[in-house]
Amino acid sequence: MENQKNKFWKFTLIFFAVIIGVFILYIVGSWGWYFLRQWQGQKVVQGLAENLERIKQQDYERAMADIYGGKIPQETLQMYISAIEKGDYKLASKYFIEKYQEEWENNLIEINEASKMDVFLEPLKEARKSIGEYSENKDTFSIHIPVLVSLRKYPNGIWKIIEI
Repeated sequence: MENQKNKFWKFTLIFFAVIIGVFILYIVGSWGWYFLRQWQGQKVVQGLAENLERIKQQDYERAMADIYGGKIPQETLQMYISAIEKGDYKLASKYFIEKYQEEWENNLIEINEASKMDVFLEPLKEARKSIGEYSENKDTFSIHIPVLVSLRKYPNGIWKIIEI
């Protein structure tokens, strides 16, 4: 009888030891999984941050290499108008920020084909005479009358058209 009691308690002790061991392994595994996922997430975020920094650097380098624009906003607008008057729509589109150059080259071709270039240029010539206003940090300039023209200063000091 004593032998059976010892076997029972031995079995019970082993049973609970196994249960506690499994529970401890589960907790350790869960914590390990949590920290692994957190580490993987940090690596993904770090990779995205590095890609963003690389893209920003490439944009900066392209902006620094861009030579199309004036030293003041009105000069850029004048250069843009002159290029249109000469019929050089490719050159005129280069006075826009890079993002809109192709779009504006196509727009100018369409305006010309519709024989509406005089209608398009007249408000721009008037806008050239307007005072306009700089942003607080002097990196953008806007003319509001008779048509909205927004320009941005590139890192190399030239002004590019954002929108008309």
